[in-house]
Amino acid sequence: KILALSTAAMIEAPVRMYVTENDDGTATLSYKTPIHVFAPYLEEGGSDLANLAQILDDRFAAIAAKALK
Repeated sequence: KILALSTAAMIEAPVRMYVTENDDGTATLSYKTPIHVFAPYLEEGGSDLANLAQILDDRFAAIAAKALK
């Protein structure tokens, strides 16, 4: 769907989440929100791209919340 809205935005795919181990044995979850990643392409992709990015933001937030339990 994103490719259909902005060919240029696909340079960002896949949008990633990283889990890294800290020296103390804990882990850190890091990611950029999809709306941030796709922001440079919103002029081309318009509100449809913004809506898809928001859906992905919500999914990333849900994954992060589960990971932090």
